[in-house]
Amino acid sequence: AVIIKILYCLFPTKMSNNGVVSPSTLDGIPDQKMTGNLSNSQLLIIMTLAPAIVIFLQIIISSNSKIDAASSSTSSSLHYRRRIQHVLTGLIFYTLSFYLPFVVASLLLIICTGAFYALHFFRSKSNAIQNVYMNFFGPLLRDHEKCVFTLPGAFWFLFGTMVTVIIFPMDIARTSILCLSFGDPIAAIIGINVGGPGIVISTKRKSSGKTLSGSFACFCICYLVSYKCMGGSDLRLWLLTGYTAAMMEAIASYISVDDNVLIPVGTGAAIWLWCRCINS
Repeated sequence: AVIIKILYCLFPTKMSNNGVVSPSTLDGIPDQKMTGNLSNSQLLIIMTLAPAIVIFLQIIISSNSKIDAASSSTSSSLHYRRRIQHVLTGLIFYTLSFYLPFVVASLLLIICTGAFYALHFFRSKSNAIQNVYMNFFGPLLRDHEKCVFTLPGAFWFLFGTMVTVIIFPMDIARTSILCLSFGDPIAAIIGINVGGPGIVISTKRKSSGKTLSGSFACFCICYLVSYKCMGGSDLRLWLLTGYTAAMMEAIASYISVDDNVLIPVGTGAAIWLWCRCINS
């Protein structure tokens, strides 16, 4: 799918009204593609500031979490801080999608994802880098993420966003990213505070901690996201979006795929297939 999308950009057969390649027009899917009317200097400033803002946000939230982390990494306050960080990061990516051209945004995400992976690699090789990393971001990490051999959820959030933006038309990518940004935190908050029956998909494995109340909350918020982002009057598409996002969130741990990847990619794929079927 990535190769096909690149070929669409290199060899356009259809153009949007402003002459910018819009890969989604080849799919017959309405799209608000990132056209980017900014100058080169403005693009350079945004490409420099965007990663800095995201990192600064993590440091601010992490620094305010050190007291909570000292007592317990599962404390209520720390849990909410992680969810706030999750939502705000997604909103930053969503906002940038309206300003950066598709190629620039894709390149920026690829570079940032590669840099994050390189940082993780050097964490495992240098105690000094690991100590600096833990000093800045440790309070936001879960216990298993503090291990140098485990990629943190923030990496998978960035990776899932990168794949979603590259593969899908931008209106679908935005919807999928917002489903991840809001659906996952809401599911966790409602699941922990409301509780209720757990979700057990396989009798061979114990419950992963997912609850019906959390999954229903994820369904509702993602339904609203689809209603807002996809527009139109197709109730079936909104229901499909909510159902798929909730299902991806619930089964992620059972298939050993991080939900930060499974939710946006799975939701985007479901919306794309639905639109293809409707427009075929």
